[in-house]
Amino acid sequence: MLTYDMSMPATKRLPADERRRSILDAALSVLAEGGYAGMTTARLARKAGVTEPILYRHFASKRALLRALLDEVTARMIAAFHQLTGGETDTVAGLRRICLAYPELSRRYQREFRIINQALLEANDARTRELLAAHYDAYRRFLQDLIEQGQRAGTLRRDIPAAAGAWHMIHSALGFLMTQEIRGDAKGSIQVKAFADATLGGLLKVP
Repeated sequence: MLTYDMSMPATKRLPADERRRSILDAALSVLAEGGYAGMTTARLARKAGVTEPILYRHFASKRALLRALLDEVTARMIAAFHQLTGGETDTVAGLRRICLAYPELSRRYQREFRIINQALLEANDARTRELLAAHYDAYRRFLQDLIEQGQRAGTLRRDIPAAAGAWHMIHSALGFLMTQEIRGDAKGSIQVKAFADATLGGLLKVP
């Protein structure tokens, strides 16, 4: 549970939605700087410009705040996936679009992905791990549905369970995103196309 210090000065009153948004934005900054384990309520309250009682009013715990951040990132990513694949009748082409979009998505949500990856490493309790598992399971469901469509259409292998194929894509994406900053982007789009080919190659049905 969050603890608070009554000595902080009064803050400007904002509508609940605006205050919640400002706290989430502050949490992104604090998490990016010090990680999940290093985020304290006092530090977050200072960053958000609120008292700790106000912080507690919106988020009862660090875990509740992490849940809100994960829900937001999940919604944005699934919306991006729908935008990438919407109107595409070729399932393989849709999956390839998602793979090719990894660099842009990782740049757009660089801070969020860094926070989630760090939380994966730092999570030391079952309930936090469950939150993180639910985040990735949302991606699994979306990708599994696409892969099942491809299997029914005969363009993707049926001997590989669709769920396994979805997790393969997620694991490949995690490795790509986590090492992108180390590798740099010297080869540009050629590197990304090769990654997409490697990721999807094992799922494609051989004529």
